[in-house]
Order: sequence, then structure tokens, then C-alpha cells
Amino acid sequence: MQILSSVVRSALVPGLILVLFPLSQVTAGSPAPRQPVAWQLDPVHSFGLFRVQHMNAGMFWGRFNDVTGTVIHHEDGSNPPKLKVRCAVESIDTGSEKLDRTMLGPKWFNGKEHEAMTFVSSAGEKIDETHWRLKGDLTIAGVTREVDVMTELTGIGGGPQGRKIGFECTLEINRNAFGIRILRGAIGDKVRLVVGLEADERKAE
Repeated sequence: MQILSSVVRSALVPGLILVLFPLSQVTAGSPAPRQPVAWQLDPVHSFGLFRVQHMNAGMFWGRFNDVTGTVIHHEDGSNPPKLKVRCAVESIDTGSEKLDRTMLGPKWFNGKEHEAMTFVSSAGEKIDETHWRLKGDLTIAGVTREVDVMTELTGIGGGPQGRKIGFECTLEINRNAFGIRILRGAIGDKVRLVVGLEADERKAE
């Protein structure tokens, strides 16, 4: 009888536990992923920089002042951020108006036919809590190439107007791959791009 009683208890106790404490309460599980947040780039605090070697000597820096776009970011880090960025080529700023006009010409950025450079991310690999290697399509002078972009989450902050998020994106390209082959030898082939992004959280409609 004692053995039978033990068998009965062993069969009934698990069922009683499930009745009193539903499975969701006794099974340890990961919390549901948070919904991604949409952000709109702040053009005043976003910019693009490029660096290229001049005459096999110094490193020359230029800037694009008109940068717009959107960011989709999972704050729990469950997915890589999604970037859609546009740089207006007419906003180029080399410190020389003459050089700006030259670089908007057909042998450089061809600004009349191609008003903007764009990057749209398609996938990403998480490196740590604030760094990703994003893969996506970069379009310059009408030519699109798949590139890898090192992307750092620089912070989430804000003020009375709402929350802000910041990213810094860096990559190196070969300008010849985008059809910009003028002055080879005098101007380096490798171009470093640094894009600073700051975005405002979109308010729910």
C-alpha cells in the first residue's frame, strides 16, 4: 500500500502544480523581444566625411553637409539596425568653391545626373553591444556596389524635444569601382568614408 500511495502521489503532484501554477509561470523563458523603434535623421547634426590621399602625400578631407534618412533600431539588440541614408552631392564642402564645382562635374560625382549618394542596409552581424558590421548597397555616381559598413551605436539620449540616437559609420572603398577614375596616381584610389548620424525618435501617429 505504501508503494501504491507513493506512485499515486508521484502521478498527481505534477498535475496539481500545473493547475495551481500555469506553465508560463514555472517555465523559465526569455522575455519577448521589444518592438523596433523608428528614427528620422536630424540633418543639422548628421554629416558625411571622405578622406583620400593627394599627390601621394597628405590626406585630404571633404564633407557632405546634407544627410537625410531613417533608422530602424531594436533597443534590445536582437537585430541589427536598419539604415537608409542619402547624401546630396551638391552639399559637398571641400573648403574651395572651385574644387566643389569640379567634383560635381561629369568625371567625378556627376551631380547633374546623380543628385545623391545612398546607402541602404540589408543585413548585419553583431560584434558587441554597440557595434555591428552592416551589409548593404552603396550607390555613388549611379553605380551600386555591396559594401560592409562598420557601425557604432554612439548613444541614446535626448532632451525636452524627445529622444535621440546616434551612430557612426565607417568604411573604405575603391573609387574606381564606382566609375571615378580621373587623375589616377595624383589622387589615391582608396577613399575612407565616415558618416555621423543623429536621429530623432518618430512619434506614434
